[in-house]
Amino acid sequence: MMLSTPNPTNPLEHNNRAVELGSKNLWADAIREHEIALEGDPYNEQFKINLSGACLRYGDMLASKKKYYEAMVQYRKALFADPANAVADRNLDECLRASGKNADDPNVRHQIAETAETEGRFRTAQVEYRKVCRMTDDGTSHADLARSLLKDGQDVAAFEELKIAINKPWKDKIEQAKCHTMLGDTLWRYAKVARDRGDRQTGLKRLQNAAVSYRRAVTLNPAYSDAIQGLKEVAREAVSINGSFDNHLMLAGAYQLSGDFEHAKMEFEECWKKNPNSPQLAKARRSYHLAVVMNPATPPAVLATSLQKAEDILRQNNQDAEMLFIYGRGKEQQGDKATALKAYQAAASINPHVHPDLLQGISRLGGGPAPALASAAGTPAAGGGKAGALSGGGTAAVGAPAAAPTVPVEKILDPRRLAPIENKMSAGDSDGAKKEADSLIEKDPKDAKAWFYLGRINEKKGNLDEASVAYRMAFNLKDSEAKDAMNQVDLSRIQPFKAEAEKQEAAGNWVGAASSWKEATTVAPHLVMPLKKLVECMQKMGADAKDIEKVMKKLREVEKE
Repeated sequence: MMLSTPNPTNPLEHNNRAVELGSKNLWADAIREHEIALEGDPYNEQFKINLSGACLRYGDMLASKKKYYEAMVQYRKALFADPANAVADRNLDECLRASGKNADDPNVRHQIAETAETEGRFRTAQVEYRKVCRMTDDGTSHADLARSLLKDGQDVAAFEELKIAINKPWKDKIEQAKCHTMLGDTLWRYAKVARDRGDRQTGLKRLQNAAVSYRRAVTLNPAYSDAIQGLKEVAREAVSINGSFDNHLMLAGAYQLSGDFEHAKMEFEECWKKNPNSPQLAKARRSYHLAVVMNPATPPAVLATSLQKAEDILRQNNQDAEMLFIYGRGKEQQGDKATALKAYQAAASINPHVHPDLLQGISRLGGGPAPALASAAGTPAAGGGKAGALSGGGTAAVGAPAAAPTVPVEKILDPRRLAPIENKMSAGDSDGAKKEADSLIEKDPKDAKAWFYLGRINEKKGNLDEASVAYRMAFNLKDSEAKDAMNQVDLSRIQPFKAEAEKQEAAGNWVGAASSWKEATTVAPHLVMPLKKLVECMQKMGADAKDIEKVMKKLREVEKE
């Protein structure tokens, strides 16, 4: 066949050759030339439209021969090149119907997209996810599209979809948290790009935005270790770029969320050096003390320090309902139930709604319903004793209990709720099992066995950090199997530090070995072995006796636990 266009040597000539081939109905050849043209000039909108049109015409030709599958391939190529090609979209729907699928069901389109993404056919996945977005326009569908774009290396387009996703309606908080974490991860990745090219200010701004995304993720799912770890990493990087009050405060919050209260305290001290009178710092420290007393895994020494701070504050103002609750919760942690109950009742006489666990705590300790808010009748709030009276056996005056809300009886969980998880685990469907476990936890965050199963699933998937968090939650909620599982996972997590420490020991470098064992104790603070090894290395390197005794004290606490 004779062609009038010259042999192409640049994108425009390839485009012209493609148009001529299309005029002769040689669509496969025309598409190839259009693709070459677009590859040479990827931002040329006319080239995209031309490629989309050629794929549409080729798809129509295949559909007329009832070759529906081959036609759908071309229609999706047309829509990938030009998502606004409404004719290709309509004809794709018709081919799906002709092949027996319900083209108007977003679940059907989502399944097609998910299968394509799993198989690495990202362009097909993106076309179908875009269709789902038009059908549902919710956060989940836009996040799915963003994830597929990220896997395909289209970071800018993915970033735009993630920004759309976080502002759309969501039904699943856990999936919403994952979306915020994806956005945080993307910002963190490009913060490093800015840092590496020497643009500190852009890098810092991206780090701060990443931190916002990670914090939102943790707010939606407090046990989401990926988001907590991301927040710690960006906060450390921000401090290394600019050791400002705000950046140290951000890092303190990140350590607090991860349960690393000792490092959080150090960062709060840095904040105090920079701005001791900051209202932000005062509020953050209250949050810290609350987190300390609410975490059953808090080391006793850290708990005692927070309790001492609470007493100091209450000596200045014994009408501080929030601090009375914190003091009571800490005393309950220590096993001093009588003092805890008095503190709870004093707090409830001032504000029974100061914390969701306050009324539960009064009921848990056998105090019956919480007292009514005394000031509601125009009288001063009761509970006039100092904090010392609470710890010294005094009684706290409380109001009448008649108007207090009823504390619900703890429900008994149906063991059959775990069957879907077990069935999916037996079938090797780890992702499905994880969704079932996440669903149970979302319904009841105190479901210890659901947390335990989530730990097993994450361990099987190789997500040891997430497994450790889940097992720790199960352990804190008194699951009988969780402690051994948590310790076993933590042993695996510290292996890199253990190997490095043993290498340094063999070389006689006790300082290096102690540093590695110290890292291991940070990762797994409740394991005895790394603490013992740390003590040995500190003794051999001639460390200060006070520092050694501090680690020994921690070791004794862990052994006792």
